[in-house]
Amino acid sequence: MGSGEWVDISGLIAPKSEIDALIDGIESGKVNRLKSINAEFEKMHSNYYTYEWTWAYEKLEEFYGIKPEGMTAEDVIHIVEKWKEAVVGLDRMVYEDAKKEFSLASMTGFGADGSRLEKELDFEQVRGDFESNPFVMAVLKHIEVKTALGDELIGRMQRVSEN
Repeated sequence: MGSGEWVDISGLIAPKSEIDALIDGIESGKVNRLKSINAEFEKMHSNYYTYEWTWAYEKLEEFYGIKPEGMTAEDVIHIVEKWKEAVVGLDRMVYEDAKKEFSLASMTGFGADGSRLEKELDFEQVRGDFESNPFVMAVLKHIEVKTALGDELIGRMQRVSEN
C-alpha cells in the first residue's frame, strides 16, 4: 500500500489504489453506510505514514538507484543536501515572488489621489510592510527550520561515516 500514483481527494492525499478500492466498495454495495465510508477514510488517515514510507522507499530506489537498506551515510548526506537545496530553493522563490506583491507597481489603487509617499503609506496601512508580513515571516522561518534540520542530519551522518 502506498505504491504508485497518489491523488488529492478533498484535501486527503492518499494512494490512488486506496481511493479506487473505496470507490469499488461503494459501487459494489460493500461500503453502503456513511459510517463505513468514514471508517475507510479514517483507516487511510491512520495508515498515511506507512503509505508514505512505501512511496518514499520506491522513489529512493527509482530516483537514486539505491535500495534504502543498502544506503551509506554518504548516500544519506547527498540526498539530504539535494532535499535541502530543493526546499530552500523553492522557499526563496516564494519569498522573491512575495516581494513582488509589495513593489510600487503592485500598489495600484492605493493612495491614488496622493503622492508616492501617500500611496506607500496607504499600501502599508492595508497590507503592512514586507519584512513583518506574517506570510513572509513564515517563509523565512521555514527556510531557517529546514536548513537547521538538514544540517543537523548531515552532521549526524558525518559522525556515523567517521566511525
